[in-house]
Amino acid sequence: MEIEPLVSVIIPSFRQKHVIFDALASVLRQKTKFPYEVIVVESSGDDTAEMVSKRYPKIRVIELPERAYPGTSRNHAIRSAKGKYLAFTDTDCLVHEDWLQQLVNSHERGYRIVGGKVKNGTPTSIMGTIDYLLEFSDLLKPFETTHNTHFGTCNLSIEKKVFNEFGLFIDQIKGSDSIYCRRVKEKGVTLFHQPRAVIWHRNRSNLRKIIKNQFELGYGAAINRHKYNLKGKVFVNYPILIPLVPFVRFFAIGSRLLRYSWFNFIKFMLLSPLIMIILFRYTAGFIKGRRSALGKA
Repeated sequence: MEIEPLVSVIIPSFRQKHVIFDALASVLRQKTKFPYEVIVVESSGDDTAEMVSKRYPKIRVIELPERAYPGTSRNHAIRSAKGKYLAFTDTDCLVHEDWLQQLVNSHERGYRIVGGKVKNGTPTSIMGTIDYLLEFSDLLKPFETTHNTHFGTCNLSIEKKVFNEFGLFIDQIKGSDSIYCRRVKEKGVTLFHQPRAVIWHRNRSNLRKIIKNQFELGYGAAINRHKYNLKGKVFVNYPILIPLVPFVRFFAIGSRLLRYSWFNFIKFMLLSPLIMIILFRYTAGFIKGRRSALGKA
């Protein structure tokens, strides 16, 4: 008789053949007191799904016929997941061997949504470190807290019943995880940060890709702030304030790093000239996103 898993680990994949097998190996090395399953949702349209199935026959692979955004891929897995808790990570991440156990320990304390700590998986790369500091300054807190407004699905676990109550992720290229967490928090669900649930994120190390990603993040930020009435909507409503966006973002990231990690704050300040240039591209994306949100594109 097959034992039902307590946790379903869900990993979306699109053209990630170069990193996915390291990520899966780390997930399969978990030291847990409970059974868990792993579900990969693959939408590359190549032989990645077949390779994963051959190398790891116990992993359940859902192959989609065309590219799907991460939220959409996760939704496919959520519908068929057997676990009471659904843990999410990404193909560009490596998880600590007790990652799942720490997430479940927090769930058993009564928390329905648990996020963990994200460490720099490319510490020797200047570009990788810049990408890390720009994206994860709010996810490296060294202490437990319920003050987070959102988590990233690189390191997140949600009780499956939450999806039954509040619906699934929205279908968009970036920010579906952040929007979901904010939405359920507004409904009264507590978000719990557990720093002992650790993953390492392998960041972009190519400047062009970092700039492209920040442009897309800025684009999505403007649309999301307009559509969901999020903090920072003032920059959408009053375009005269948009020149302040890179400086406000720089200050916000720096302030978080100063509170949570002196070591990373020093790196941030040393790399600040290049970071500011990249933040101007984020702002350019924000401007384009604002026009799109207001129907002025």
